[in-house]
Amino acid sequence: MNRILVWLVILLISGCVSHELAPNVTPDKSAQAVQFDSYGVTQSYTGPETASYLTEYYNNISISMCRANPRAPKFLCSGVMLRATQHSTAFHFWDPNPNSTGVSFSWLSKDAKFSKLVFGYNNGFIFSPYFYKSAGKVEPEILCFFPVDGATTSRTNSGCGETPGVPSSYPCQGQNINTAAQYIAHYNSQPNKYGYLCGFDVRDALNEKATQAFNEAVKAQGQGGTFAFNTQNEFRLENWGQGKGPVLPIMAIFYLNDTGKPAAQYDQRDFKTQTGIWIPMIRMTLPQTPAADAKFEFITADQAISS
Repeated sequence: MNRILVWLVILLISGCVSHELAPNVTPDKSAQAVQFDSYGVTQSYTGPETASYLTEYYNNISISMCRANPRAPKFLCSGVMLRATQHSTAFHFWDPNPNSTGVSFSWLSKDAKFSKLVFGYNNGFIFSPYFYKSAGKVEPEILCFFPVDGATTSRTNSGCGETPGVPSSYPCQGQNINTAAQYIAHYNSQPNKYGYLCGFDVRDALNEKATQAFNEAVKAQGQGGTFAFNTQNEFRLENWGQGKGPVLPIMAIFYLNDTGKPAAQYDQRDFKTQTGIWIPMIRMTLPQTPAADAKFEFITADQAISS
């Protein structure tokens, strides 16, 4: 059963249409039901609320699934789904490369930490967990997860398949790599990393098998020591196409430091100009030791625009 339908059934049974972290969130609408030219969507949270919710999502490691539903992997309701971007006036940050078969994100959580972003980038944007997104927002399908960067641009199957000519890069489940211990052994057996490593299929159609795979992948990252902490993990999402900024579940723009702040300020202005929607800039501090934690702050003085 599709996760969205399962979630709606749970909501009907429980009589609850919002979650405890975000009382203003309204029930999900399917991607098929949303018109991409609908500019009536608004940002649900203030800047301070956004920083608070991100902190709660990051710290929410007590669950292995969402709402006790084994068909709902915890990335749907916890952790921070972020995409690092490079500033350019030639394109909008929310429009993926039209030639790419998928879009790469990382997932930051207290049990899935990393100390830097891909390519050393210093800014980007954050998707709301799909269970808590605002009404009218779509859900680009989440396809696969790599405990460490998977060099997905060279892979088949939207970045989730094998690197051509590298059998060890075939999806983990297809190699009977199903546990954290098996993944770590796989990692240690490869003289080359990145494009030589497998990733875990977590597509919606897998239901509880996606939940099991993701939990083991996160466990592998947590048990991987410095190799996992020093390299960001990687989610691969479907390419959602161009011009869909108003209906993407963008919760915030982030920046790591003053180097990333000007690009984030440009992106905040650009998003408001193009969509009419204000989204907050959040200063995100990545942990620099495995014992440290990420931090999310809304700083009024850093905002390019206040509303």
